[in-house]
Amino acid sequence: MFDSLFAILAIALYAAATVLMSMYIRSVKHTQDRGNLKIITSFLLGCLAAACHVAYGLNVSFISSNLNLSLSSMVVLMSGMLVMLFLLGGLIMPIRRLGILVFPFTILSLVFALLWGDQMTPIQNRSFAFSAHIVISLLAYCVLAIASIQALLYAYQERQIKSRTNPAMLLALPPLQTMELLLFRLLGIGFIVLSLTLISGAVFSQQIFGHAFAFKHHTILASLAWIVFATLLFKRFKHGLRGSSAVIWTISGFLLIQLGYFGTKIVSESLSVQ
Repeated sequence: MFDSLFAILAIALYAAATVLMSMYIRSVKHTQDRGNLKIITSFLLGCLAAACHVAYGLNVSFISSNLNLSLSSMVVLMSGMLVMLFLLGGLIMPIRRLGILVFPFTILSLVFALLWGDQMTPIQNRSFAFSAHIVISLLAYCVLAIASIQALLYAYQERQIKSRTNPAMLLALPPLQTMELLLFRLLGIGFIVLSLTLISGAVFSQQIFGHAFAFKHHTILASLAWIVFATLLFKRFKHGLRGSSAVIWTISGFLLIQLGYFGTKIVSESLSVQ
């Protein structure tokens, strides 16, 4: 019950940060208005929420120093790492406005974890290959999640430029060219980390099972996602792919990753309850 209080407090702080970010977007009058009190306060509330989130995550994701790989635990851990990467990135890149989507997504993740409940799946394997694989996998998911959120905002901004129905949102976001450059920068980083995930997974599988590639749902779907992102970046480099086509490729690849882990986890844990 005490652990849940951290989650509830984090949800409340994320909600407050989302409201302030929304107020900032509605009231902004100039694209260079980066010192606005609302966006700074929203960012600081996000940092406080992330601290509560991490406190909750450490309690549910580790059992007697062993990593808990249950669905609710991984949702909390991944969403926590996602928001931490977003906050760190916000210090050096113009992505703070992504909080309008990152914070609500994190709220939904915590609510899901609370409602789904705990199904303990502690893993005692502490080999270097396994630890490296878990950390790299989480990083890959989080970077590509931020890239997908960036893609959604990019698509929304592109549509608003054509229809001009929400000028406040246009003023609150960086120029479209900057948004596109940031999207492909995130995709490039995410693709590299995803490649390392597949390599580390092969090394771990070789050490534990004696073969480098296991034909399991999450492995196949992660490999398909790698192919999607590789094709996207190749099309970008060779043919200058951009706009809605790039967004569709990005979201498709991320959905494969989502389905690869969370989809199979939901099915397996649902069947285990029955």
